[in-house]
Amino acid sequence: MEEGDLIYVDYDVWMVPENEDEEPTLFDTTDEEKAEEEDIFEEDQDYGPRPVVLGGENLSEGFAEALKDSELEEEGSVEVPPEKGIGNRDPDKIELFSRREMQRRDIDPIEGKEVEIDNRRGRIIQATAGRVRVDFNHPLAGKTLRYDFEIVEKPENVEEKAEAILKMDYQAGDFEIEETEEDVDIKLPEQCKYDQNWFVAKYRVVGDLRDNLDVERIRFIEEYVQEEEEEGDIEEELEELEEEELEEESSEEQEEEMDEEEEEEEEESD
Repeated sequence: MEEGDLIYVDYDVWMVPENEDEEPTLFDTTDEEKAEEEDIFEEDQDYGPRPVVLGGENLSEGFAEALKDSELEEEGSVEVPPEKGIGNRDPDKIELFSRREMQRRDIDPIEGKEVEIDNRRGRIIQATAGRVRVDFNHPLAGKTLRYDFEIVEKPENVEEKAEAILKMDYQAGDFEIEETEEDVDIKLPEQCKYDQNWFVAKYRVVGDLRDNLDVERIRFIEEYVQEEEEEGDIEEELEELEEEELEEESSEEQEEEMDEEEEEEEEESD
């Protein structure tokens, strides 16, 4: 494989313990069955081979190097030290907060709890009577990782590459992709019209499409179709309107009769 190649990869990421007597811990996997076995299954996770770009930001340096040295449908395994993985732990990313500040942010300060503060994800590592210490380092910072992997596919044509990039950058949606003479048209699914995540991801999608597709123009198509009511639905609505009108007329007649009766009673009493 070469720098810039767009490929699909199956992989397991294991945290290698410092103590050789301990077993590695599975942190991430593309295998749904293995995720369930290791008790890390997530309901909203999209399992299966994942598209990646060699040299892209979504791969650690050590894993990318191992993939470049591999061939299609070849299984491999590599241990990646922290300096070529997520990086070493940074003491400056461990911050101290008062309990009052945590209460203001509506956070229950429990040790081990994952929290989000100022758009940063962290974990509470210490909670005393007055202070709370939060670690904003990546969970894998300082860890040696073992990647067991297999390159399962390399998209070749424009439509396959576009589909891989959309899955890599947005991870959702049923896009319709069509290649024309010099362009590619991408029809957006209904969810993209209202999903804030799509508006954020779109710029990254466009950049990756330009880098990986040999086309002159990329067009995103949104369709808003006026739904036509079926004849049976219209007839039902007309019948309901007629019934409502009849009920209103009947109610008005009853009120008039009651008014007339009251007037007659008043005249008799006079």
